[in-house]
Order: sequence, then C-alpha cells, then structure tokens
Amino acid sequence: MKMQKVAIAKSMYNPIKFSRTLLHRGSRKTQVTQAPSRAGEAGFTVVEVAVASIVTMVGLVFLANMFTLAITQNRLVKQYTTATTLAQQKLEELNTVQLSTDSDVAVGGGLTDGTKQTGYWETLYVDPITGVVSTTIPTGATPIFYRYWQVEADSSLNTSQNKTVILSVRVVAKNPTSGKTAEEVTLTTGRAW
Repeated sequence: MKMQKVAIAKSMYNPIKFSRTLLHRGSRKTQVTQAPSRAGEAGFTVVEVAVASIVTMVGLVFLANMFTLAITQNRLVKQYTTATTLAQQKLEELNTVQLSTDSDVAVGGGLTDGTKQTGYWETLYVDPITGVVSTTIPTGATPIFYRYWQVEADSSLNTSQNKTVILSVRVVAKNPTSGKTAEEVTLTTGRAW
C-alpha cells in the first residue's frame, strides 16, 4: 500500500495548515494541524491598532473644526468685503454730485444710529444670489446693511476761493458673523471746489 501526503494551504497568512492523507483504496483521513510560528512575520498588535485609531480620530476631529472655522471666516470676509464695496459706492456717488447745488452734500448727517439724520442714511438689502443692492427690502427678507454718511465743513481748509468738505461713510452689517460685534467699515475723504 502506497500513501501520499498532499499539503493544501488556504493562504500564506492563514495560521492553520491543512494536510490531507490519501490512502490507496480511496478512504480518506483529514487532519488539521497548527502551522508553526514564523519568525519575522509582519502584523499589527491590538495596541498598535488602537493607537492608530485614536490618532486618526483626533485628526478627523481637528479637520472638522477647521472646516467650521473656514466657513465662519469666509462669511466674515464676505461681510467686510460687501461693507467696503457699499461704502466706496456711496463715496463715489457723493463725489460725483455738484457740491454747490445738491442737497446730498449739504453739511449734516451722522455716522451712528443715535446721530443719524433724515436723508443721510439708508437700509440696504443685498440679494445673496444675484448680488444686486437695493434700498427696497423684499417681502419676507431682512435688511442686511445700514449705511450712514456725514458731510462736515472743514473751517481750517476753507478759504475765500476754496471750500472743502469732509465726506465720511459708515456701513454696518445688521447680522454679525457668529454672535460677534457687527462688521463695519468707515471710509473718509475730502472734497474741495
């Protein structure tokens, strides 16, 4: 009787070694044995996996906080940029009018809610989709910015041949970013004629 041994390994990482002994007459005997330990075999311990998981979780939490901070900062920058643009638009408008005949540049106005004067302030709505600026607030919408301006006579610069006024425009965001103080911009320029 001749016996033959055939070893079948499922995979090289499988710690169990299968061996099958085949007998000549067709009867089979199956035997499962533990594979001998291999020195230098690569693998991770439970402690290593736990430490790697903790490091990964800390990194993901940090990354989530960075996304939240980025969204807040983007809104803050958008508020300041829009306020600056609105202030520049008003200064350009005031610089293009006839100083001697237009009541828009008569001395007066104020830069705060307490010192504002009729005709020297306005409530603005900026459409978030189109970016169109309007003093007419659509139904159901809230105003986004307040714009104040002030015209001051500067007696130190006024002469008999030259009149000078100081134009100041202040734009304040109605809804500050994340509960902070409202974003605001104040621009000032002089105009002589």
